[in-house]
Amino acid sequence: MRLELKLALIGALSKIVIFLILFILMQQVIDKQALRQTDHDLIKMKDKTMAIVSKIGINSFLNIERDSVYASYNMLKDEYITIDLDTAKIPAPVVFSNEAREIEDEDFDFRILNYGFVINNQHYMLEIGKNIQLINSLNKMMKNISITIILIVLLITIVVDIGINKYLLHPLNKLIIRKLKTITNPETFDFSELNSSTSDFVYLNNALNELMHKVTTILKNQQKFTADVSHELFTPISIMQSKLENLLVSGNLPEKFVAGVLEQQNNLNRLQQIIKALLLIARIENDQFAKNDSFSFRDLVDEIILNIEDRAEMKNVTIENLVHPNDSLSNVNKSLIYILMFNLVSNAIKYNRDGGKIRIICFETGSKFCIEVIDNGIGIDLDQIPNIFNRFKRADPTSGEGYGLGLSIVSSIVSFHNGSIEVQSVKGEGSTFKIQFSLKNVNFNSIG
Repeated sequence: MRLELKLALIGALSKIVIFLILFILMQQVIDKQALRQTDHDLIKMKDKTMAIVSKIGINSFLNIERDSVYASYNMLKDEYITIDLDTAKIPAPVVFSNEAREIEDEDFDFRILNYGFVINNQHYMLEIGKNIQLINSLNKMMKNISITIILIVLLITIVVDIGINKYLLHPLNKLIIRKLKTITNPETFDFSELNSSTSDFVYLNNALNELMHKVTTILKNQQKFTADVSHELFTPISIMQSKLENLLVSGNLPEKFVAGVLEQQNNLNRLQQIIKALLLIARIENDQFAKNDSFSFRDLVDEIILNIEDRAEMKNVTIENLVHPNDSLSNVNKSLIYILMFNLVSNAIKYNRDGGKIRIICFETGSKFCIEVIDNGIGIDLDQIPNIFNRFKRADPTSGEGYGLGLSIVSSIVSFHNGSIEVQSVKGEGSTFKIQFSLKNVNFNSIG
């Protein structure tokens, strides 16, 4: 997950928690405020009623002789006022309560104010009620409004946070990360300065530039070292080979030493091949090859089969080139692809059975270009497959053939072209080496 999305998510979660706490507190505040406002309204109604009683007299409200009760209800039965003779004759302060009242054969819950007063030595009880359902309806409306406001504010703050995070992280996303994604060769790295008011990003960019300068220097030194080693190693080997050849052709070498000299020549040839393979791997891993060749892939496979057919004939192995004649590759290095295919076919011959078969196919699947080299040879043990691309490892360590560098070279060439390689094998039945190149990096054309 991207950093700006993580920051926005964390910010959103923290705001949700804060707003939930605020919402809970707001509900309590609304409930208390609604009750306080209702009590305030009841007191105002009480004061207004008492003012009218003082002005027009209590007799206008009830008939004392009949011991009647004055009662007044509004049309919706949301409010009522009653004045009754107080038989207890105990003056009481204002008292609030929640009680049920029956009005015209219907029961309603009311918030009730009770107030006792005395006029002309006669005690009366004033009762004023407000329908709690109405209070709850208003309360619910206020809660819904508060929830809506909270959600709108929350959404706005999240959107604003995302915008702010995107703006603040722009130097990281658009400049520094872009640099990292486009690193293919340290020598082509973008060493530009970063114009940002965020000192942390400037420091990161400068540290990255300094690191890549060091990597470039190390790479150049390594390339120089590779060239120097190549020269320094091959020169004494060539001198020793020449001296051994001179000994063999001079005729002065005793017969008992001829076999030893031939063995040393073979050892020197073996050492020379190992050095060449290691230097090739080093050059591949140091990006010292171009990737701008275009060629017919079938023709390349035909050339490999022609150059290796003597080995195949010695083991009576048949090689089938199933690549379509019109299949071609571009944006690759032809010489490296040749080495890759040659090593895979050579390996398939080496570890095949007498009278075996090798098939070479290629195809396009989705966004990948695939090459498969399939044999029905001796196969590879499952526990050996993870190690076969390591240097100096052989599929069959007891065979004594090769130096265990062929598949390591194959792996380096595949990585150089940003591809992948996988092996499927069943012991005694054969192996399939499958190479995949992304069509973003390698162009594959097939007609027909």
